[in-house]
Amino acid sequence: MVKKILIIFLLLVTAFYVISQENVKIILAGIAIFLIGMHFMEDGFKLFSGGTLEKILENFTQNKYKSLLTGFITTSIVQSSSLISVIVISFLSVEILSLTQGMAIVFGANLGSTTTAWIVSALGLKIKISLYAMPMIIFGVIFRFSKKNNYIGLGNVLLGLGFIFLGISYMKEGFDTLKDAIDLAKYSLPGLTGILIYVLIGIVATVVIQSSSATMAIIITALAGSNILYIDALALAIGANVGTTVTAILGSLTSNQNGKRLAFGHFVFNITTGLIALFLIYTLRDIVDFISPLFGIAEDNYSMKLALFHTIFNLLGIIVLLPFITYIVKLSKRFINDDKYKKASKPKYLSKENIKIPYNAMVSIQKEVINLYENAQKAILHAISIHTSELKKREDLDKLTSQPLNKIDTNLDDIYQNNLKLLYSEIIEFALISQQHMNKEQNEYVSQLKIASSIIVKILKDTRDIQKNLNFYLNSKNEVIKQEYLNIKQELATFIFEVNQLKDNDLDELETSTIIQVNKDKLSTLDTENNKRIDELIRSEQITSKMATSLINDTTTTFNICKNLLRIANILLVKDEKIRKLGEHDEV
Repeated sequence: MVKKILIIFLLLVTAFYVISQENVKIILAGIAIFLIGMHFMEDGFKLFSGGTLEKILENFTQNKYKSLLTGFITTSIVQSSSLISVIVISFLSVEILSLTQGMAIVFGANLGSTTTAWIVSALGLKIKISLYAMPMIIFGVIFRFSKKNNYIGLGNVLLGLGFIFLGISYMKEGFDTLKDAIDLAKYSLPGLTGILIYVLIGIVATVVIQSSSATMAIIITALAGSNILYIDALALAIGANVGTTVTAILGSLTSNQNGKRLAFGHFVFNITTGLIALFLIYTLRDIVDFISPLFGIAEDNYSMKLALFHTIFNLLGIIVLLPFITYIVKLSKRFINDDKYKKASKPKYLSKENIKIPYNAMVSIQKEVINLYENAQKAILHAISIHTSELKKREDLDKLTSQPLNKIDTNLDDIYQNNLKLLYSEIIEFALISQQHMNKEQNEYVSQLKIASSIIVKILKDTRDIQKNLNFYLNSKNEVIKQEYLNIKQELATFIFEVNQLKDNDLDELETSTIIQVNKDKLSTLDTENNKRIDELIRSEQITSKMATSLINDTTTTFNICKNLLRIANILLVKDEKIRKLGEHDEV
């Protein structure tokens, strides 16, 4: 309720100034147009890059130094650290990048975001930038009528640049005329108190606007119009840098665990960098004054000096913190370790940031289906009274028929309803949404993954059907029926073991296919032998008719389970090269 009242109050105050103050109206219009431009730019690069940004971030991040450089270059090009952060989170969710690489990219992105200040101070204030805005907007609209995503993306980029240039022009014009009406510089407070107040104003402005680039554009145009003092502008820039941490934290609240950890690293970097800049503000100002001539910056060009100051203190933050990035990662894992992410019912790899990126979506779904299988497999083994630790080596399989039965209390219905059903539903929903952004081949592969997930659920239910008889007859005094159910238990364990071997060993596609075919032949032979043996047991009356009925049904179910285990292996154990090849045809 308080939030709603505050929003209404702010809207009324804004409306008052828009109506009564022409200068304020122009400035606010400039800010609004600038923000629209940033939005179009971000959306445009998502479409126009056609997966290029994702490929760059994946291929040029082998270590923290390359990750840092990649973060800097990509952010300088797309002018959106938030876009880069979204892609990084999506890569973290499917484990394409490590958290250390992701944080290094974000460090570089912080430095890359300082190029906005250079663009505004170097171009926006020296030339009539609005002259270039109109052609960009016109051609941007034309390209948006195309049916191809690349052209639509290019149109959005041009529209974004056009609106950014137009917004800067309006802000500059507004601050130029505002100086005649009111001199904000007169209200500057001296000393540390004044600096802290302006840092706070910078933080609040960035949190409200949700863009440090827009805040920096406002600061630079206000400084160029002599509305604020140079030292106050430096304090505002520090505040804008710190304010982005609040934006990052708010954005991470709906993200996965790695998204929150990345926001933690962002927070540590910006807070530390802000504190360093605050304590050294006068020293850094003197350094800027000293080195400005080396960059061809005039002594009275405070806008360009502000851009240089912004870059220097972010660079200083990288120099100080990059050697400690592994410790920051460890801290983030210690502080952000939600138990809910460990539950089987919670997806580990399905991140909303991946839905529109086909390659990432395919990897996400594949890993999540494997996660579903691993959780289902654990439940299945427990249902047939086998601990997962008892199935590590091939020799363990022989012990299953000789060791005494230690029943593990397992309710497969409960496990399915409370854990795996939700996970299965999340996989299907994510797959259906992501398929809207995929081509035919990618769609076919994701459809196979959906089939694999449904087979996993079927195996779980089939195991439930034989669990009762298995536990009953393994304790029977009739040694013949007991041995038959020991064979069923061993057969299930053997095929689960074989699938795990395929999953854990680094085999190429041909080797995997060959082993799967060998196991299919082995299964067919076992089925034939089992049927012959059961027929003989019935004829010789070694088992009762009731036992025979149960054994025939359970043997058939076991055969179907093992056959489906091999089907899952054939779908899931596709090597990364094949998925990567499918990902090269990204349309979005």
